[in-house]
Amino acid sequence: MRGMTGMLLAGALLGCSASASAAELAGVTLADEAIVADSELTLNGLGLREKFFVDVYVGGLYLSERVTEAEQAIAMDGPKRVVLHIVYDEIEHEKLVDAWNEGFEANLDDAQRQAFAGEIERFNGLFETVKSGDEIAVEYLPATGTRVKLNGEIKGTVEGADFAEAWLRIFIGDHPADDDLKAGMLGGS
Repeated sequence: MRGMTGMLLAGALLGCSASASAAELAGVTLADEAIVADSELTLNGLGLREKFFVDVYVGGLYLSERVTEAEQAIAMDGPKRVVLHIVYDEIEHEKLVDAWNEGFEANLDDAQRQAFAGEIERFNGLFETVKSGDEIAVEYLPATGTRVKLNGEIKGTVEGADFAEAWLRIFIGDHPADDDLKAGMLGGS
């Protein structure tokens, strides 16, 4: 019995360290580096988005340098990238848009949401129903704006650095979509 307990404990410790320091989680492997706007970005961290105990996606945050504080990541100059690798069977377009809108509502006040209304509408219009294995990449390009890709195909761009910061708050703001996902993206376990 003691041997089994030790093996379980060792497995749990290995699982924690893998999710905090490497690029593999829940059967999904994310690259350690990405190129965005001719800049090399490093995987800052990754985490698992769960809703009602169901795995939805593995999310990774790429930055020019590793940070552990949300405000530091949000304020950082230069390109940024968030990758969402879908692990749930299917997320309908409407559900995806509802999730974005909930995130904006939780992290922006009424005046900010009103100011970004056009950008939020444009952003939401760039998405479609996604299935397990699909990958959404949202990249901030300083001279261009927030670019959305689905499985490598560019879907469109929303201008403005302020919008990029607002969108990033959905994941690592004061009221993130998932606390464990936020911790993982910021290099925690």
